Amino acid sequence: MMNESRLAAIVDVYARYNVVIETNGMKIIGINHHEVDFDANTYMQNQLIELIAKVLANQMIKEVFDQEFGN
Repeated sequence: MMNESRLAAIVDVYARYNVVIETNGMKIIGINHHEVDFDANTYMQNQLIELIAKVLANQMIKEVFDQEFGN
């Protein structure tokens, strides 16, 4: 079960990789300054780590697409 210390550990580890995760209590409200709305209480720790990684992958795909096509 997720708790504040586990969420803080995830935030700290991602920070080592220069990923900014903004939280409000047990909610994740931003990943690298992109707005999200994830209730950490509804995920197990590994699921939340994978979800954040998917968000990052989608952000990278969009940036590459925008760079390629000048958007």
